[in-house]
Amino acid sequence: MNGSTTTSLTAPAASPAAAGEGAPGWYGKLSSLGDFAQRRLPAHWVKHSDAWLATLMHELPGVLGPRWLESYLTAPVLRFAWAPGVVDMRWWFGVLMPSCDKVGRYFPLLVAQSRSLPPLDLAGLEHLDDWYAALARAALATLEDDASVEGFERTLAAAPAWPLPAAAPPQPMSATNPWQRALLPESAPASTWLPQLAAGELLERLAGCSLWWPRTEAGGVPGELRWGPGLPSSGEFAALLRGPAV
Repeated sequence: MNGSTTTSLTAPAASPAAAGEGAPGWYGKLSSLGDFAQRRLPAHWVKHSDAWLATLMHELPGVLGPRWLESYLTAPVLRFAWAPGVVDMRWWFGVLMPSCDKVGRYFPLLVAQSRSLPPLDLAGLEHLDDWYAALARAALATLEDDASVEGFERTLAAAPAWPLPAAAPPQPMSATNPWQRALLPESAPASTWLPQLAAGELLERLAGCSLWWPRTEAGGVPGELRWGPGLPSSGEFAALLRGPAV
């Protein structure tokens, strides 16, 4: 053995759980309820997110000024991706929507689901965009006068199921040998495996980071992608609510 790392760039076998079966979970405030509520999210995730959001909501008025509530209530639904190292060692994907409960206490709604890996191929990324859109629609529907928890749950259950991963990125470098090896599919052109190498490098660079962005529409207001270590501070979150200066 020479100590180099060998991996495969072919599609891995995946179980039904890895395919993303099951509805996304959620936590936060719904306009139809009088207090915090949650479904299908682990306790450590809720505890971490609650502490972060509570700090944001306490600090936002000082950051945004007298019109902070207007900025909060008119902000877009934000999409996010949390890399391993943010809250645990899994990827988390979802949306955050500014919300409040039925007695007018303001606190965001988070809808999220975890995965061991993000989608790495074009089809998977396009599917992820559809999934984000479905979650945003479900979240926005909770603001309607006739909204209910049961209706919210039905909409989330109908969200597009995650596809099987097309391929896995190469494993991290060996601690004792900087060289890696990969098993290539038969007659594989560079276009089939080079993106996987790039994806592997990107995943390493994003460790411990979260990414945030709104959905942008053709001809609409430009959006802005922001990413950095951990979860956004109150200043960064305020910038996400306001959007880019154009």
